[in-house]
Amino acid sequence: MRETPYVLEVAVSVALIASAIGFAIGLAIGRGRQPRWQEKGSFVHKVSIGFATLDRLDAVLLRFEVEPASRLSGVEVGELRLPSGSSVALVARGTDVIVPQDRSVLRTGDQVLVVAALGQVTEVEDRLRSVSRYGRLAGWAA
Repeated sequence: MRETPYVLEVAVSVALIASAIGFAIGLAIGRGRQPRWQEKGSFVHKVSIGFATLDRLDAVLLRFEVEPASRLSGVEVGELRLPSGSSVALVARGTDVIVPQDRSVLRTGDQVLVVAALGQVTEVEDRLRSVSRYGRLAGWAA
């Protein structure tokens, strides 16, 4: 009985990884076959963020591209300082799919997939827009 939480955690982790891999395969095959994303963002501050819900997990997949004029380019994943419980799951760069580490650097043209808890979507979107506009020191510099 004591092992049940670990089994559940592994099952949730496997589901998130499977969803992320499916997204990456969709990107690799072609843009016409991507999941249906609801576009919620705008091109203000060069970040358009789409999202798809993972209903059973109370989580959301957020997707964005690092645009040429965005200050997200050159920022390390760890410097995004996303809320606890949210994470950059994948970065698609050209034909490569990368599972990023904190020191992985975002580049112009990267397609980025973020997993966020359902209640954190607005906070994650606000953080991404802030970093896109002000760079890695967003929120620290006045």
